[in-house]
Amino acid sequence: MSTRPGGMYSNTPPIHTTKPIDAPGALVGRVLDGRYQLNSIMSTGGMGIIFEATQLSVSRRIAVKILRPTLANDVDLLQRFSQEVEVVASISHPNIVALIDAGQDATGLMFLVMEFIKGETFRDALKSSRLKLVDIIEVFMQICEALGEAHAIGIIHRDLKFDNIMLQERHDQRLHIKILDFGVAKLLTRNVNLTRGGQIPGTPGIIAPELVAMKDPSPQSDLYSLGVLLFTALTGQAPFQGKNDLELMHAHQFEPVPDITPLVQSYTPEPLVELVKELMSKEPSNRPHDAMAVRRRLETIQRTLQSEHRDLPAYVPPLFEKDHDIFGSGAFRLQPGQAAQLDDFEGIELPREVKLKPSKQPLLVVPASVVTMLALVLLVLCVILLYMLRGLLFG
Repeated sequence: MSTRPGGMYSNTPPIHTTKPIDAPGALVGRVLDGRYQLNSIMSTGGMGIIFEATQLSVSRRIAVKILRPTLANDVDLLQRFSQEVEVVASISHPNIVALIDAGQDATGLMFLVMEFIKGETFRDALKSSRLKLVDIIEVFMQICEALGEAHAIGIIHRDLKFDNIMLQERHDQRLHIKILDFGVAKLLTRNVNLTRGGQIPGTPGIIAPELVAMKDPSPQSDLYSLGVLLFTALTGQAPFQGKNDLELMHAHQFEPVPDITPLVQSYTPEPLVELVKELMSKEPSNRPHDAMAVRRRLETIQRTLQSEHRDLPAYVPPLFEKDHDIFGSGAFRLQPGQAAQLDDFEGIELPREVKLKPSKQPLLVVPASVVTMLALVLLVLCVILLYMLRGLLFG
């Protein structure tokens, strides 16, 4: 059985002709609905499994996401899967991965068929140190175009990160990007919360402060994440670090944005530096009005850069020149089973959700040196007090 994206979850109970299989390898070779052959596993996650597959009718390479069979009775996850289908089906844009089909086969397997994106992640492209600054700006301009389309129809991505952005090089050597993974996207037209209590959807290293505080997402939430990506692309390090996800999200919510000026190449235009600061404002109202406004500013910066610095080499962040890991130690890590490889479509897997209670005040952290000094002072006071008591008793 196969249905169109809008009607894949009717009141008719699913047909299960075999016992659910939760071993991804056991599904390799399976033909879904007589049309989509699963060839190999691309990635696995808590909710789904991504396969490289073939659309048999036209011998086309595709990507297929399967909802784990053992989760078929989880109402919340079924709703999320359904919403993911609806979100991707509602967007038609050159910079957003396209939906081909969705449905449920005779064994009850629920699937989502997407175009296969051949290329590399934005992360891998940056680590290769081959992109010029005008190329990096071009990537962000195209991201803004995709976000502008999504926001215009009430869709907030909520998980914009390097590994959800695929880069392709056209035959004329122009760059073209595709945004993936709408697994935790928010439909503003629906007042439905599909996240379980105490959980925050998204990735700790890019999350907007208002989302950490469990406030409603807005287009400005995606623009904050865009600012984090731009900061990292220009400096070679994430803006905030943390020993764990809680510390990292706390930093995004309360710590001031580091001064980016000394961390970028000397020829980085000042308007680009100012744009990063605005995008990463703690208050959504202080960020740019919308994605297309950001795109126009980037276009102006790119045009000026091309006219004034025509022969610039590939952009390499200063810290990267010192053998620094371009992504630091605190952000943008792929979760287990989400490793992206060259020429592979990364998939649309839900990121890990982090349980966190909303914070109202910053945590007080006392340096170890201060604690040590206070302990010494207390010890000296105790000794003095003992001597005074001894004088009173035996003097």
